[in-house]
Amino acid sequence: MAGRRTYLCIKYSMVFSCAVIFLSGVMLIGLGSWMRYGAATLVNLMGHYSMQLVNLSYICIAMGSILSFTSMMGCFGAGKENRCFLTLFFMSMMIWVVAQVIGILVVMAYSNSVEFMLFGEFKESLEKFYLGESAPDPISTAWNVVMTKFKCCGFENTTNDFVGSTFTQTTGLAYPKTCCANKNSPSCDGTTIVPNLIHPQGCFDKVIAVIKSESLILGAAVGVMGVVEIGSLILSIILFIKLGSMHYEGRQRIRPETSGEKLDIGEKLDIGEKLHIGETDNMIKAT
Repeated sequence: MAGRRTYLCIKYSMVFSCAVIFLSGVMLIGLGSWMRYGAATLVNLMGHYSMQLVNLSYICIAMGSILSFTSMMGCFGAGKENRCFLTLFFMSMMIWVVAQVIGILVVMAYSNSVEFMLFGEFKESLEKFYLGESAPDPISTAWNVVMTKFKCCGFENTTNDFVGSTFTQTTGLAYPKTCCANKNSPSCDGTTIVPNLIHPQGCFDKVIAVIKSESLILGAAVGVMGVVEIGSLILSIILFIKLGSMHYEGRQRIRPETSGEKLDIGEKLDIGEKLHIGETDNMIKAT
């Protein structure tokens, strides 16, 4: 009875872990979709690296789909007690965990390089392609959204970032109205620079701070999912072995019964032959 309860506990734990992995795959698909269609502001600011972010979004969608499909294999294997599907789940999940570890190591190794590349691309997009708060192009719109949302001005040094920029050469202004704390203020005319009129901080540090804070949350989620994935690997091995032992015990219980029947038949045949031989001998003696 205790062994049966242990088996059911392992089985349902496996199903639960696969359900959690399935949800994480769906979330990864959602993250990729957001990066592709919802993070247009960040994509436009990345300049030459915008296509890399788009490609990364497709990778997230593909990996999320694979993870969800793998979890369904594990759930089916545990629910239907199918060792073949458990084997496929274990192999697929092992490859996934190894790829995930490699990806984390690569991100950790190149995190500083990524920040350096973003620094150059953000600065170039502001200096060369920003045209003002009323410009309809994607890069100008993205910068206006960033400066308004994060209450910042320019790239790194507020109004100094616009010196010699395309924006200044085109409009003759020192800064756009999106740099002002109050865009409706009469002093916010693009030329007047007085205390408390313009946001004192540049936008790059604020954007990087937001990215790092979101990365911490994402890293924590990845860590939790790693524990669940490793746990599912262990559970799949235990369940695979348990199912094998149960099948073996079932065959062993069937064999004695079958052999017993054969022995009974054999004994009956031996007895019949002996009786037949005995009767023949008696008939010979009588004659």
